[in-house]
Amino acid sequence: MRLKKKLSAGIDLDLKPVMNLMVVLIPVLLVSSEFARISVIDISLPEGGVNTSPVKEKGLQDETRKLQLTVILTDSVLTLGSSGGFLPSIYYREFHNYITRDDRSEVTVEFTNDKQPIHPGNRRPLEIGERHEILLYVCDENRRILNRLYTEHNELLVNNKNESVEKVRKGDTLFTVSEPSRMIVVKNNSQFQLRPLSAYDDLQKYLFKVKEMYKGAEDINRITIAAEDKVLYDKLVQVMDKARQSSYTDISIAQLRV
Repeated sequence: MRLKKKLSAGIDLDLKPVMNLMVVLIPVLLVSSEFARISVIDISLPEGGVNTSPVKEKGLQDETRKLQLTVILTDSVLTLGSSGGFLPSIYYREFHNYITRDDRSEVTVEFTNDKQPIHPGNRRPLEIGERHEILLYVCDENRRILNRLYTEHNELLVNNKNESVEKVRKGDTLFTVSEPSRMIVVKNNSQFQLRPLSAYDDLQKYLFKVKEMYKGAEDINRITIAAEDKVLYDKLVQVMDKARQSSYTDISIAQLRV
């Protein structure tokens, strides 16, 4: 009985200082945080799937109508669509970047559903817990990865037609895909870096363009991200991040049923 008494006395903690700290800390965190409203819906594609050919802009001429902007994410394609139709799909190849637990070395391997990634040194299977990042690189119809110019701050560069560029000349005018966008007049090619074109960055250039062209639309801050069941969650999160960085504050997550 004495032992029980001592134990009871030992767990009598004073939580008042902790509660006082939380009362001060929570309002500070709320004030300094950014929020996007996220909801979950369920949608189906029409028969025949997504039309990946370019569409005319006549469906969006009235800026006051609803855009119903939607990103469709599958295991190999990103497509941006609206009430006016779909833009050409962004085809990509998927790579997984790992930080190995053995020697903290960095390993990047192309992901396939039927192949286990292998450590190039000791040939052991790489584990999910070692995965650091999922990289999506835009490719052409022959699955050749496209290289485009980036700034030293990892900002994709586009010309005045909103096209990413592979080569530039002195005096050319470029714009960063960022918020806010910066105009850069080319002085020499060495100020830029040629890198594999990220599908996330390629998507973001369209998200910014839509914001600019249809700022009067009723639902201009709203976007739906529709993903197939088999799409890895990390890819969905990165698309959400690009939408948020492009000032879309009302984000819906949809389960895509084909």
